[in-house]
Amino acid sequence: MNSKNKAILTLSVLIFSAGVLLGMAPFGSAVWGDLEATLFDVTLRGDASLTTLRCPVMMTATESGTVTAAFKNTLERPVEFTIRTHISHGHVMLMREINSKLPLDPGETQTLEWTVTPDDAAYGRLILVNVRLYAKYPLPARTGTCGILVVNLPYLTGNQIFAFTLAVSLLSMAVGAGLWVARNRPLSGPGLDVTRAMAALAGSVLAGTIAGLLGWWMLGVIILAITVLLIGTIIGYFMNKLGNK
Repeated sequence: MNSKNKAILTLSVLIFSAGVLLGMAPFGSAVWGDLEATLFDVTLRGDASLTTLRCPVMMTATESGTVTAAFKNTLERPVEFTIRTHISHGHVMLMREINSKLPLDPGETQTLEWTVTPDDAAYGRLILVNVRLYAKYPLPARTGTCGILVVNLPYLTGNQIFAFTLAVSLLSMAVGAGLWVARNRPLSGPGLDVTRAMAALAGSVLAGTIAGLLGWWMLGVIILAITVLLIGTIIGYFMNKLGNK
């Protein structure tokens, strides 16, 4: 292998790895925020999960955000749900409490919204939210938690930062993988192994992003750990194989 081709292969792996690391930022932020939220206000706990709770992944220090949760009456009679919401307020031990009554007819669904601001962020970094739906026989109590990362970046919104970071990550991974495949045709041996590892890493980033957006923090933690291990494996494998040529 000549030095020019080796340099291009090294560059392709570096570009791809940069894309993976950049892609880990959005879903890593989502997982971290949701993980911290599970430890916030443990007094509000239910028998089941409130899976309809949705939070922004991140916000900037100059914008407000909206947290939503949908509630459905699955009974054959009218009910009035009681919902208690705790939102951090500048410190992990301080919180705002919002109590809501929600009357619903049989089969009816309504969505509640709560506005959060950077002033709610604990230590100026994370807004922590805990929503409890109290039991209404025979329906169990349900609890949902989520965390929102506050970033101090001007001109962009949190959603724009998330989307831009993810887009650059996907582009970097595509360029890096494209360079690698182009310089290793026909794919075989170590070249094919690294290509498969790249595909696994790209899949991990996408899966982690989806898990983070859906609030599946436990799955996100597992994917994050696997991604870190894969990054170390691919770089070590690549450097070892190319160093022996």
